[in-house]
Amino acid sequence: MKRVARLIILLAIPAIVAFGLHWHSNPVHAADNASELSDTDGLVAKGRDVHVIDGDTIMIAGQVVDIAGMDAPELGQQCLHNGSFWDCGMSSAMQLRKYFAMAPFDVHCWPGDQERAGKTDDFPVMECGIGERDIAAAMISDGEALPVAGYSHRYDRLSRDADNADIGIHGGDMISPVDWRAGKRLDGETGRCLFIADGKGNYLSTLDPRFADLTQTSSKICSDEEARMKGYSYAAP
Repeated sequence: MKRVARLIILLAIPAIVAFGLHWHSNPVHAADNASELSDTDGLVAKGRDVHVIDGDTIMIAGQVVDIAGMDAPELGQQCLHNGSFWDCGMSSAMQLRKYFAMAPFDVHCWPGDQERAGKTDDFPVMECGIGERDIAAAMISDGEALPVAGYSHRYDRLSRDADNADIGIHGGDMISPVDWRAGKRLDGETGRCLFIADGKGNYLSTLDPRFADLTQTSSKICSDEEARMKGYSYAAP
């Protein structure tokens, strides 16, 4: 029995090391000249406590932030692949949720560059990492999001690599998220608006379990940006 136990331990060590290397494979510095993170000027939470609102928006430590440097398809947005539509917006959101659910380290987020991100102060952007893994870089590399133009040369390079390999959203046709928010759609797309107002000044996304409790006559909203522009606040879990 002792020999069996030792054998199990020896077999497990390579898997543990490989898992750790996977999460350390991308540097946490999102912008080209990002500074070191300190817990005093950022937000920290366990991965399981990070609430995913959509493919590029989260609630961490009670604050709603956009992940800097990337723009993911909106919830309800569809992309065309091999002649068939698929819910690329939902795919991006679920991939982001998986990153946090499987996070072996704390999630750290710190203020990003509002101007380079093209956001006003009403839409705070933060650069986020899990251990040494840069979340925006991972999403872009996986073909689940596009880079925000001018935010990071590294993000642009990662997106070109994903495009050359036809990974994720690059493997078919799609409307850019910014144009989709403006009302443009692919021919034949039946994109849905998957945010909803609760009549109390708050909004929820369909990823939230409380979404099902709201009546279908509640105001439908097509994006997180639209909800915040209308003055709604995300209802904390």
